[in-house]
Amino acid sequence: MKQAFLVLVLASFFLAACGGRPGQALPEQEKENFERILQEEAAKNNNE
Repeated sequence: MKQAFLVLVLASFFLAACGGRPGQALPEQEKENFERILQEEAAKNNNE
């Protein structure tokens, strides 16, 4: 009985850790950030 309870608790922790919304940005946000960084780097290189 104690082993079954332990297995259920560990399984619930595992599912809680793996589930939910991903913490990564969406591709559209990544593209916008990448383009912004490229523009900043180009402006920085032009000023040198």
